[in-house]
Amino acid sequence: MAKKRRLKKSVYLIMAMLTVIIVGIVLLTTNFRFVGKRSIHDDAKTYKTRHCLAFYPDSKTGKKYAKDLCKGVKDDSIHDYSLVPYGDYYLVSYGNDDKYFTDKDYEAITAKELNDEGRKIVIDYLRYELKKNDPDRYYDSSFLKTLNADGVDFSKISYEISGDSLHVKYDEFGYETYIPIKYMQKGLDMDFGFPNEIYRKPVYVDDDHPIVCLTFNDGPDLEYRPEVSTSMKVVDLLYEYDANATFYVTGEDLENREAWADYQVYYFLLRSINNGNSYGSFTQDRVDLTVIDVNEIKGQIAGPVEYMKEFVGYEMSTYRPVGGEFDSDVLEKQPVPAILWNVDSRDWLYEEPQDIYQEVMDSGLEGGDIVVLHDEYEETYSALERLIPELIDRGYQLLTVEDMLQHYGIDLKTLSYLYDSGYYE
Repeated sequence: MAKKRRLKKSVYLIMAMLTVIIVGIVLLTTNFRFVGKRSIHDDAKTYKTRHCLAFYPDSKTGKKYAKDLCKGVKDDSIHDYSLVPYGDYYLVSYGNDDKYFTDKDYEAITAKELNDEGRKIVIDYLRYELKKNDPDRYYDSSFLKTLNADGVDFSKISYEISGDSLHVKYDEFGYETYIPIKYMQKGLDMDFGFPNEIYRKPVYVDDDHPIVCLTFNDGPDLEYRPEVSTSMKVVDLLYEYDANATFYVTGEDLENREAWADYQVYYFLLRSINNGNSYGSFTQDRVDLTVIDVNEIKGQIAGPVEYMKEFVGYEMSTYRPVGGEFDSDVLEKQPVPAILWNVDSRDWLYEEPQDIYQEVMDSGLEGGDIVVLHDEYEETYSALERLIPELIDRGYQLLTVEDMLQHYGIDLKTLSYLYDSGYYE
């Protein structure tokens, strides 16, 4: 009998010890900071480790992402998500860069095949990476001409949706980049619900190569069929060599388009901006601002500015006074800074493209120079066919005025006028 009592006591002792051990394990493995914590979503699932609590939408993708959030976490952290409809999809966001798109079942989505617009943007980012990482190869006009949708092997380019970007790998060149989905939704034929925003190709500014700004007055040339417009031909030529320019346009030319329909003008201007170019005012009526009534100055400068904002959704930030003429009254009334030039191509005088080319090349171009041309002349276009590749081969960067000013730290908000990067006020 005594033996049975001793055995019974031993069993109770063992059970008590096991209970203590189990309670100890629970206490050691339970993070009381997480007790009672709930997601803002009633149907959220939970993934938990010793130091991490992550809520996620009920899906394989959601669980995998929650695990990745908690992987290696050593400081106590709690992750909850917001779920926002974006077009045909949802954006699951944990804040900052922790976000991803899903379908209606909260599963990962696959990028569709690129259309022509998407392929063009992918090429834009490839050019950016090459200029940034391999300038010796980039500053070769013959090579740049091959970097287009027809010259690049897209079978060696892979891409996938990652977060709120398209992750692109250029296997042939050894680069990868992330393109915001908001710019790619049309290029992928996928509706992410982003509002229309003007895309402008990415522009890398190289510290080691001189900057020259090609600028054009008196356009755009809209008096003939679009396919023979010199303005359109200049825009296409610039893009062929990944070059950018600034165009100073008049309100009367933008609005007087007898041969061009509204949609043709709109898509021409939009495509030019997409290609990296910028636009500024050349006054509403192509007038000398120093000889008109002082009360008309602001309206003359603002005419094209307001037109581009209303018609295209583009904000002009500079203007050019006709003939380069301005005085204290003009400077006082101008709504945006005046951009002049220090290199005159004299294309308004010469009848031969060779003379225009030589005038620019003989000027002894230096970093920060601004060249004035006119995109309404066929001779100017012909001269540019030689001039642009020659400048690139000599190591010049052809940028917009705005990109140059930003690079040199010249603030447009305080700028009054500028002739080149070293002569301004």
